[in-house]
Amino acid sequence: MVYKIKKHSSMFVHVVDDHHDALRYIYREIGSKHLPLYGNVLLHFDSHPDLSIPKDMPADYVYEKEQLFDSLSIENWILPAAYAGHFDKIIWVKPPWARQLSEGETVFSIGKHKTSGAIRLTNSNDFYLSEGLYCLEDDLENIKSIKLFVFTMCSSVFEGSEEKLEILHNKFNDYTRDNPHYILDFDCDFFSTNNPFLTMYSKANMYNNLHKIYTFTSPENRDDVNSLLQCSRSREILLQELESVFMHLDDGKSLDNYPTGNLTAVNPEDLSFVVTELLKHYDSIDWLIVHNAGCTIDNIELPNHHTVMTDIAQSMNIVFNFLSMIHKPAAITVALSTGDEYCPLESADFISETLFLKLECLYNKLNVQKCTEGS
Repeated sequence: MVYKIKKHSSMFVHVVDDHHDALRYIYREIGSKHLPLYGNVLLHFDSHPDLSIPKDMPADYVYEKEQLFDSLSIENWILPAAYAGHFDKIIWVKPPWARQLSEGETVFSIGKHKTSGAIRLTNSNDFYLSEGLYCLEDDLENIKSIKLFVFTMCSSVFEGSEEKLEILHNKFNDYTRDNPHYILDFDCDFFSTNNPFLTMYSKANMYNNLHKIYTFTSPENRDDVNSLLQCSRSREILLQELESVFMHLDDGKSLDNYPTGNLTAVNPEDLSFVVTELLKHYDSIDWLIVHNAGCTIDNIELPNHHTVMTDIAQSMNIVFNFLSMIHKPAAITVALSTGDEYCPLESADFISETLFLKLECLYNKLNVQKCTEGS
């Protein structure tokens, strides 16, 4: 399909709280012909990559947008859109405390798994092995090639900032050479971030204890495809077993009534210890949230960095110094991330107010759309 891309008379800024809701409004930009259907660039400022995949979602949901939106969560909204072809180049600009993915460019394939029908990919980074998402390209169909560039910005001591920004500038120009259209995406927790699981059920020392059962070990030989596949498969089984246990508990049933003898990847004694400690200190427990907390545990924990105001202001200056070097986006998305407490409440208002002021200074009049899910 060939059509003329429209331009907004003023810069549209779609504001959500939960980051995955931004995709709904990116799709509206595509539907209204302010973005091409295929091959866009996402410029993504965040303390988290948001580059996972809904593990059990049928790949074909990407063509049924309401089913897609209902399947997404904050950590996995970008790559389903990439599988649909809307993005093929992603730039994740991260702060120095975010270590989930290494800096540099990675090119990998994403597609529909021939057996499961879910979306899987060929990226063998630990981030994907620990999610059980890695597979061989031969096991995929409807394959898309994705370029991902990871860049670290905004240290309180940002030596050589001009040289580093030039690297990012060159990569951005390379990615937008054939298609200049891009979405500028912010999560306010880019500037200061909280790991809400650290203090959850703290009397039972939940987050530390979960490490006992959600362990992940990188494969020793990363050149051995079989080792990579085995690592990914083992992790997938572990997470499936733990999800089954915690769904059982969430139904109000006892661990004593669960057939722990059938567990192959989970140590029943370690599992029992975690559950017993929680029940010892709390009468009411959301077991699915406990599982969600455990799923964040691999060999690199979620970032937790409460940034002082002066460093937030300095980071803002660095970010907007870069943005002033590149052409305007088609539209902007902003996730406040206060409802889930990933953006620390003590700095959330300062971050959002400063961000919008700087956006307005750079792009003149803004058309701010404060969006809620389903609106």
